[in-house]
Parts: sequence; structure tokens; C-alpha cells
Amino acid sequence: MGRRSSGVRSDRSGTGGSLRRCFETVSDNSSGDDFTNHDHALEWIPHEVENMNVSQALVVTLRRATARQPQVQRILQTCPVPCEIHDAVDGKLLADDELQRWVEPRLHSPSYPFPLNVGEVGCFLSHRGIWQRIVDEGWEQTLVVEDDIELEPGFEESLAFASDHAKPGDYVQFQVRPFSSPHRVMAQQSKWSLLCPDVIPLRTSAQLVTRLAAEKLLDASEQIDRPVDAFIQMRWVTGVRVVVMQPSCVHEVSANLGGSTIGGGKKRPVADRVKREVLRPIYRFQIATRSRRDAA
Repeated sequence: MGRRSSGVRSDRSGTGGSLRRCFETVSDNSSGDDFTNHDHALEWIPHEVENMNVSQALVVTLRRATARQPQVQRILQTCPVPCEIHDAVDGKLLADDELQRWVEPRLHSPSYPFPLNVGEVGCFLSHRGIWQRIVDEGWEQTLVVEDDIELEPGFEESLAFASDHAKPGDYVQFQVRPFSSPHRVMAQQSKWSLLCPDVIPLRTSAQLVTRLAAEKLLDASEQIDRPVDAFIQMRWVTGVRVVVMQPSCVHEVSANLGGSTIGGGKKRPVADRVKREVLRPIYRFQIATRSRRDAA
């Protein structure tokens, strides 16, 4: 997988890794304008605060997704730690033998009831490439974000809390959807909480990945049978503790960028859609049942 520097880096001192940059909004928002509206660009003034443990941030994006490049630049500019682009694997360019090398249907239990499309394979291999980079670089904590998210004011505090309380081997999710499922509270201070869910939520929009978690995820994914977020749900396969940061101060803007780049792009036949509507809740029930048993 290629490496591409964003050209946006923060100065770092010492061998301990990175400095935390807290950001102050200087644009006047007294009118109540939505900060996520691209007509109202955010201007940030960084100032450095020591003792953030996050080594690096990576924003995952496809080279051909040119419509998303303005959003990628916004992420690079507002990310509170040194950030660069990580080129995603384009599933459409994978040869058939490469797909066969990676994909092994019904590898894990509960079995995943749907065939993977090339976008899902590419997405999984993109995250796998990031896990390999984390291990190779020796980064103890790495922020990984996809190119269709917006970092809200307050994200630097959310990330700092997650960084301070994450243990080696943890994988911290910053969900873009409200999280209210059963969970245990691992750490809490003021409005910030780190929660251990009974059933791990889907999505890989934004996450803090520790080096030990990356090692375990690599070991458990030499072949794949489901999308990467469904794989991460299976703590009984990965051995990784997944926790959720609340509030995340992250939201999704995919709808403003033309929708998902993972889907196959073709409308499924009616029979296939009906089949999915039947099998999806069965699979989710199986995952939830196993997850709750494992969390008990």
C-alpha cells in the first residue's frame, strides 16, 4: 500500500511522540450557523499542550475519490495531532487471484450470510494496511479516520480523554451515531466517558488504535469473510477490547460527498434485497447473542 504525505505535519519534540494541539474557533458563530456547512469554513488557532500519547493520525481515502479531497484537506487542517493521507486499497483494481487469496467465505462463527463485494474487500485491506503500518512504525496510539467525517469543536478533548484512558490492546471507537446500547463504564470525568459495549457497534469512521490491538487484528485477519467493521465486532476472534468514546465529537458527512465509495454501485435484484432483509436480522441476533455471552 502506498504512502502519501499530506504536507500537514506538526512539530514534535522528544522521543515520547506527539504534542496535543488544542484548537480555538475564531470564526464568529454568534448567529448560530452550522459549523459543518462548507460555506462557513472553520479557522483554527492551534496551541500546543503536552502529554498526548497519540503518535500519528491517518485519513483513509481513495485516489479516485477526487470529490472528497476538499473534505480530506479539512480533516488534515483540523486534526489535533500530526496527520497524513493513507491511500486506500481500490477494490475495483484487485485481480481475481488477489481476491481469492484474501476471501474465505464462512470462516468464522456466526457465519456471515452475504458475499463480500470488491469495495468491502478493498476497505478491509485498507485498514489492514494501516494496522501493518502501526506495527512497522511502532506507533503506540494511532488515530484512523475515514474521509467522510467531520471533526467537531471539542474533538481534541474527546481524543485526549480516550488517549489518557486507553490501555495497551484497546481499540477506541468514535461513533458518528448516538450510542445508547448496554455497556460498562470504564472511565468517566465530567461529560466524557469511555464505555465498553456488550455488543460492539458497526462502522470504522474514526478510531484510536493501539499498537497491540493492531498486532492482534493482523494476526486474526490473514483471511477475511466479512466487512472490516463486522470483523471488529467479534472480540472472541480478535481478542481485542473495543471501547466507545462518548461524546465522540465526530459526525458523518458522506451524504454531502456523493455517498459511500464501498457499495457495488449497482442496484440489487428484488430477490437479493428480500433475502438480505430476511438474513440480516438473523445474523445480527446471532452476533448480539454471542457478544452478550462473551461480555458476561
